[in-house]
Amino acid sequence: MNNEPVIAIDNLSHTFGVGEAARRVLKSVTAHFYPGEIVIVMGPSGAGKTTMLTLAGALRSLQEGGIQVAGLELKGATARRHLETRRHIGYIFQHHNLLESLTVRENVQMGMDHLSGITVHESRRRAMEMLERVGLAEHMDKHPSELSGGQRQRVAVARALVREPSIILADEPTAALDSQSGREIVTLLQKLAREQSCAILLVTHDNRILDIADRILTLEDGCIEENHCALDRIRTGLIEAMRVIARYPALYRTGRPDERETTLRETAEQLTAWRQSASTIATRKLNPNLQRDSVYLDTAAEQLHHTESAVRQFMELFVPMDGPDLPPSGDALFQSLEFLLMTAADALATGEADELDHLLRLTSDRGEMMEALRTRNGEGPLNQNAEVMNRFFDLTVVFARAVFFLHELASCWKPC
Repeated sequence: MNNEPVIAIDNLSHTFGVGEAARRVLKSVTAHFYPGEIVIVMGPSGAGKTTMLTLAGALRSLQEGGIQVAGLELKGATARRHLETRRHIGYIFQHHNLLESLTVRENVQMGMDHLSGITVHESRRRAMEMLERVGLAEHMDKHPSELSGGQRQRVAVARALVREPSIILADEPTAALDSQSGREIVTLLQKLAREQSCAILLVTHDNRILDIADRILTLEDGCIEENHCALDRIRTGLIEAMRVIARYPALYRTGRPDERETTLRETAEQLTAWRQSASTIATRKLNPNLQRDSVYLDTAAEQLHHTESAVRQFMELFVPMDGPDLPPSGDALFQSLEFLLMTAADALATGEADELDHLLRLTSDRGEMMEALRTRNGEGPLNQNAEVMNRFFDLTVVFARAVFFLHELASCWKPC
C-alpha cells in the first residue's frame, strides 16, 4: 500500500455569495486520501460535501487553501492544469449520465476519450473487459434504456474505472437505487478499487453502506471530523487472533494435526496482514487522536506477532512428536502459559484498565507468578538425563520470551 496521499487537502476554505449573502461552506478543512482506501464523506445537506468533492475533482476553482491531486497543485491552476488533473480521476454521480444514443460498450469507451495513445481497437477491448468485470458482458450492445437502474449504475462504474484512474470521486452513487442494488454497486466499487489501488472518495447519506469505508469523514458547519473504521477492524482482528492463540495449548494437546496446521497457518497469515495494515496507517497523516491510536495498534500488532511465534515455538517444544518426558515443573510452565494466554485474550477483548493492569502484574519480571515459577522450577529433580534437562532449559527460555511479549502487548494496548 502506498503511503503518499493521492489527494492532499490543506486548509481548504470556500465561500458562496458575497457581502451579507456570503456563506462559508468549508472552513480550513484538511484531509488526505491514499491509494486503495475508501473514504465516505457524510453530513447534513448544505454542509459542503459536494463542494469539497468538486474542488478535489478539479471541477471548481479554489478560493483559499491548497489541494494536490496525483502530485498536481490546483491552487491557482490554469484550465489546462485542471484538465490534466481530471485525467487521473473517474467520476460517478447519483444520476449515471449515460448517453442514450450510444450502446453500453460505447458509453464505457467514452471514459477513455481524453486518454492519449489509445487506439479505437484498444478502447473497445478495454471497454469489453471492464463490462465483463462488472457483470454486464451480455448487455454491452444494448442501450441504457434497456437496463435496470442498478445495471445503468454499473455501466457508470465501468466508465469511471476503465481509464484506470488513481482516484474515484462518487457523489451519492446509491441514492437512486434500492438497498440490494446499492449494496452491489459499493461492493463492486470496493473490489475493483482495491484491485487497481485506487482511492475512492464517496459522498453519501446512505447509512447502509458505511461498513465498506476505511474512514468516515463528517462535514458539519464547514468543519470536518474523522473516524477511522480500518483501525477498528484491525483492533477487532488482533483481538480475534489473541483468542485463537489462547487456544493453542488445547489445539496442540487434543487437536488433530491437520486442524492444528490449518489454524496455525491462517492465524500467522492474518496477523501478518493486520500488522502490515497497521504499519501502513501509522505512517499516514491523520488527526492527532487517530495518529496516536494507529501507533498503539502498530506496536500491538508487532508484539502480538512475536507472541504468536513464541507460543507456537513453546508448544512445539512441549508437545514433540517423539521425545523424553519433562519434569513436573515443565507441566507447570504449560499451565501457566495457558492461564496467561486466556487472561491476555480477556484483557484485550474488554480493554478494561483493571484487566490490563492485572495482566501487566502477572507478566512483570517481579510478578507473583514469575516468582512462584522460579521457586517451583528450582525444586525440580536434579537427576534428569541431559536430554530432558536441555529441552526443559529451552522450554523455559521460550516461556520467558512469550511472557515478555505478552507484557509488552499489555503495555501498548490502549483503548481507541
